[in-house]
Amino acid sequence: MTNVLQWLCPTVEASRPENFWQVLIVAALWGILRFIVKPDETKIKNLLETSQRYSPKIWFARNAILPVLAIALIVVTAGLELAGIPVPALRVAAFLMVLWSLIGVATSFIPDAFWAESTAVVLTVITAFPVLTVDDTLIQFLDQLQLPIPAGDTNLSVWKLFTVAASVAVAIWIGLGLSQFLERRVETIDRINPSTRALIEKIIRVIFIIFALVVGLTSVGVNLSALTVFGGAFALGLGFGLQKIVSNLISGFILLSDRSIKPGDVIEMVDTDTYGWINSLRARYVSVITRDGTEHLIPNEDLITQKVINWSFSHDRVRIKAQVGVSYKEDPHKVIEICQTAAAKQSRVLKDPAPVCLLKGFGDSSVDLELRFWIRDPNQGVANIRSAVLLEIWDRFKDEGIEIPFPQRNLHLKSGWPPEKENEQEP
Repeated sequence: MTNVLQWLCPTVEASRPENFWQVLIVAALWGILRFIVKPDETKIKNLLETSQRYSPKIWFARNAILPVLAIALIVVTAGLELAGIPVPALRVAAFLMVLWSLIGVATSFIPDAFWAESTAVVLTVITAFPVLTVDDTLIQFLDQLQLPIPAGDTNLSVWKLFTVAASVAVAIWIGLGLSQFLERRVETIDRINPSTRALIEKIIRVIFIIFALVVGLTSVGVNLSALTVFGGAFALGLGFGLQKIVSNLISGFILLSDRSIKPGDVIEMVDTDTYGWINSLRARYVSVITRDGTEHLIPNEDLITQKVINWSFSHDRVRIKAQVGVSYKEDPHKVIEICQTAAAKQSRVLKDPAPVCLLKGFGDSSVDLELRFWIRDPNQGVANIRSAVLLEIWDRFKDEGIEIPFPQRNLHLKSGWPPEKENEQEP
């Protein structure tokens, strides 16, 4: 088996300087095919929208260049070999492209996109190592390249660094997969409020990532006690260069723990005039979607240090006020009844508590009233329901002949010269 693999992938011969021109051929073929075999972004988007599952069709739409490059390399390699020109580097590249294409097609049958793509990446890395290290010469060469990095009793070489990176990547991949599975289970528990669920999900993810790092490092013999130096340097870096990031991370946990805001709440940032509902809580920021569809990413620290109005903190009811003015010749009792009826006619306005209209004062040219009514869905907008109520009041005023006054001014102009000016004109 080893001899067959060495014939398919003559790594030692391919790494010789006289065969580097074949690497240029691989790069040229890749560049040409990048212009010919372009992924259709519209087709990919339609496939992702119409299908809930990952499939080979989606994989081919994204990675069609990989099998095409494998076929092109096979044809070029076979042609040069038949012409008597040995091309070990092209043979290695063709074998890798075929192997990675098969891995991509095989993993595309996994219905979950995360598991399909991450499994393909892990298998690609795992298969690349034995293919590129068929001969122990390369491993010995990389193992002799020592790095000036303390790692306890173990000398850290380039090969050791590769194995550490691979083991940590696999461990994090497994940890993220398990945390994602547990997060989905937590989301199905209805008796836990959204903010608590988000906090539990973040804690699960952090625990699994830390555990994956520890397992990945210890699996290759790295002494974790040697990382205390790096831990001190990392803490020093956090204190100076990463203080904003750490502040936002800690603020995110505070927001989740005290449940001052949660997904679905309608908030308003007083200083920035940002009004919208919370779409998601992230480790560094909060996503707020406004009524015009704009998504604001607000740092967690701003939600703690600045004034924030949570329209749905204790309950989801919101009282809205609308100012109304009528002429002095109108009956205020009748106007109040019309305003309350117009508000109660809207489906979004609550019947309990009922709309109330109060006489606020007597202005220069109008009797000033204020209509107050409650709604239960501020995420559907506040200005639109106020506009609908005022339009209904306008229509009722037109039907009843009630006058809405507006300021009027009379301007008197006097002609002629002032007395002193008239005297100056006489000869």
